[in-house]
Amino acid sequence: IGISSRVTNENRKCEMKKEKRLCFIQPCLTNILKTIKIPKGKTCQPTFQLPTAEKLVFSGCSTTQSYRLTFCGVCLDKRCCIPNKSKMITVQFECPNEGFFKWKMMWITSCVCQRICTAPGDIFSELKVV
Repeated sequence: IGISSRVTNENRKCEMKKEKRLCFIQPCLTNILKTIKIPKGKTCQPTFQLPTAEKLVFSGCSTTQSYRLTFCGVCLDKRCCIPNKSKMITVQFECPNEGFFKWKMMWITSCVCQRICTAPGDIFSELKVV
């Protein structure tokens, strides 16, 4: 799970505000191609889901509810799949001996596979350390 941030003025006062949300584009699977079934005759599977719903873990805390997330998939050629459509949900986490907190999270509804990839297959290739 990562954190994405943006600056927007989409509010009543048109003021610049910084927004943060959790995001989970793709799980860290050792061999993701064994998990994702690419249809016969195709080179990409834009999205996939894990077989079961799971609780999310962030900073040692886990969600109070299990989720079956949609993730961006992979291609057999040099394309990469990135989120195309998403919505915002609120997830509640419970921390051992520390209580609860809520975070907004990006819920991926669809992904698109494209050839514009700095490092093919690396969905994090365009991230920069600040």
